[in-house]
Amino acid sequence: MQKFGGSAAFTNRKERTLILVLCLAAALRIFIFCAAFPFFTEVDEDLHFDLVMRYSLGRVPRTFDLLSKESLDWIVPYASPEFIQTPDQFPEGKFPPPLWKQSGAEAEEVMAVTRAGWSTEINFESSQPPLYYSLEAVWLRLGQRIGLTGIESLYWIRFLNVPLIALLVWLGYVAARTIEPEHLELRIGVPLLLAFIPQDVFYSVNNDVLSPVCVGALFLCVLRWLRPEPPALWLGICTGLAIAATYLTKLANLPLLSVALIAIVATCSRPALSGRIFARPPSAATTAPITRQKSSGRLAAFAALVLCAAIPIGAWMMWTKYNFGGVTGSTTKIALLGWTRKPLADWWHHPIFTPRGLWVFWSDLLATFWRGEIKWLNEPLRSRIADGFYAISSLLFLCAALAGMRKRAGLSGFQRRALAIAGLSFLAAVGFFALLSIQFDFGSCVNPSREHPYFASGRLMSGALIPFALLYVYGLERLCRSLGAGRLSLLVLIVIMALVTASEIIVNRVAFASEHNWFHL
Repeated sequence: MQKFGGSAAFTNRKERTLILVLCLAAALRIFIFCAAFPFFTEVDEDLHFDLVMRYSLGRVPRTFDLLSKESLDWIVPYASPEFIQTPDQFPEGKFPPPLWKQSGAEAEEVMAVTRAGWSTEINFESSQPPLYYSLEAVWLRLGQRIGLTGIESLYWIRFLNVPLIALLVWLGYVAARTIEPEHLELRIGVPLLLAFIPQDVFYSVNNDVLSPVCVGALFLCVLRWLRPEPPALWLGICTGLAIAATYLTKLANLPLLSVALIAIVATCSRPALSGRIFARPPSAATTAPITRQKSSGRLAAFAALVLCAAIPIGAWMMWTKYNFGGVTGSTTKIALLGWTRKPLADWWHHPIFTPRGLWVFWSDLLATFWRGEIKWLNEPLRSRIADGFYAISSLLFLCAALAGMRKRAGLSGFQRRALAIAGLSFLAAVGFFALLSIQFDFGSCVNPSREHPYFASGRLMSGALIPFALLYVYGLERLCRSLGAGRLSLLVLIVIMALVTASEIIVNRVAFASEHNWFHL
């Protein structure tokens, strides 16, 4: 990876100040959009909120139950109809004032009807791992302790996303600096992309928001395992805890976990000594103690990893097995969604195996990976031009990154392995959702469906944000360099993110006018 002279212009202090500014900018952006959107988005926010309430009351779900009474007490008055309904469905062709701003017999009658409608919804997220909901439950209790009540408490739950996005930006910077400490474009570009990627899952209560932080921490641990020196015991402990946190946040993180574990096992399988350690051939008596010492160090670190990961993950698996009938709880959830598994012979008839079908899957997945899935007036909040750019630029820059790694131009062995793990992580996530697309008949489900049988919910692979950002920025830099404009890649990225942010504002501006949001308290 080429080292540009421009990086010398940035002192360590100035660079960290710049990254801090990006963290604050990301936090401010997420705060504004969290406040702009009313409750409850149709991306299962009511279900995730129900689990937060249950955990805050010390009631870990044991079955796929209906929404709890405590949750309905919040959902009924504060839910906005603007996500899935249209004004013409109401008297006078406009949305009524929020129920929490109304009073009297008429409002009570509307609340009763609304409550009856919400009371039939089953929470099929009940078997999800507990880390995010436990964290949110503590955060909710903290808000209540400082005097927040009513809708203020609801927005307080959402505002946990603000420190999480700032932490994600910082983790992205640390990952880029670890891979190439003298590559300015990567060090600044990765946190820049993470700070302004318009993924709207960060605007709601959803366990997907914790995945990129946990996976980012795990990715940093994996980078340490790639170093030639033997891993310390503390690294094994931290890696095991990061693995546990990643699993206990979202089951959709399993492909990313698999790549991380394979990379660590492959690293532990490498010879402990490199022939280049010594200036002259050492004797067997000299190398044997060093070899044993390094091997024992790796073994101790790996044993600590296994122990710290296996205990919490195993405990949760036993809980779900006992209460939900399986170690993941997914079998019953799939049945509730109306999905059925197709015979293996029918997998190959899926349209994803045609050029057009493959492009539909890729473009839908990457569009929702970039901008999310929130609807307004029952229509996705999106720009078709922006969606096309997300799909095409991602494919182009990822291919450029993979080509750059293949040519090995200016890359050390460590950098090549680190970028390869990032690439495998992202491709594993994409492959996982392709597999889900082809193996199920989605029945009467709306999304995915029989008519559109693509499991293309990009927010579910938000754990891959840091690996994706590394590849996207590196691929952009490689492509610019091949065109003789390598030094301009950071400027190009700044322009891209400015346009993406402008598109985000234009697309989501309708939410700011809602009477149901935080700005109209």
